[in-house]
Amino acid sequence: MRSARFLIFLFVCVFLVLSGLAVAGQVRVFKPMEEDMSPMQLRSQAMAEGFAQAVLVDAQAMLPGDMDEVRTELLKQYLIGHAKPYIQGYKILSSQDMDAGLILRLDVKVNKKTLRDGLKRMGLFATVETPQIASVTWPEDMDAIAIEQLQGLVTLSGLQVENLTSPSFTLSLGPEKTYKGVLVNEGHEWVAMNKDMSVVWFDLWARFFTRSELTASQAKAQTLSVSGWFSPDAALEFDRVLRGWDSAVQEVRLVEMDMQPTGVGASWEVRILNIDRLNMMLQAFLPQRGLNFQLSEDAEK
Repeated sequence: MRSARFLIFLFVCVFLVLSGLAVAGQVRVFKPMEEDMSPMQLRSQAMAEGFAQAVLVDAQAMLPGDMDEVRTELLKQYLIGHAKPYIQGYKILSSQDMDAGLILRLDVKVNKKTLRDGLKRMGLFATVETPQIASVTWPEDMDAIAIEQLQGLVTLSGLQVENLTSPSFTLSLGPEKTYKGVLVNEGHEWVAMNKDMSVVWFDLWARFFTRSELTASQAKAQTLSVSGWFSPDAALEFDRVLRGWDSAVQEVRLVEMDMQPTGVGASWEVRILNIDRLNMMLQAFLPQRGLNFQLSEDAEK
């Protein structure tokens, strides 16, 4: 009887993991045909929007809070031209050509580790709930389109602009239609140059948002102990599920497993992004399976 219950539990765990991966990656995109646009350009732009949409869904699930509509739309627009590094693979499920445009259905596989690192470098983990105060300046002769793009990057990064404060970002116009950025913070100065303003922006701010003293304090490390497993294999299946909870935990490390009077016990060291969300997910997953869990706050070494 116990063996049968374990097989059922194992099937449910695997089903939840596999079905979550399959559904989360499916997107539908309609790209309208524009004047002087070739069929190849139409398909390419539809694919880019599909990739951006898939990456955006996973990004929203990872972040430890909800971005407002303006920042969400800015992130989507940025990803339309910069989502490819986060794509592991894709499959075209259907393609429908119409006079008005193209409808694509894609199954996109996103590299979650790469995406998580990218969101950190962009500063979104640090500013999704609390803005970062900074100084941002640009040349007086910069055109209105470039200023609008820069202000969009400021909003997307979650910066609250104040004059004469640190960190300080300065944008200038370089040769051959390039942008030069300088970021100064606590005696450190970083410089970047590129024709793409967003490349300059995120290259420099990544230096700030990934500095060691910040990343060490962003997520708390705690110990999660779970008891009542039927076998070590069941605990290992939960390990896979736990690693998929990107919106609640950032890092997961299985510390130990041992035999207890109530079954197999296991403990994990988890670096937590959102404690309330993690508790909600644990409560929804473990007690109904006859498992007990405890989170302790003394895992930080």
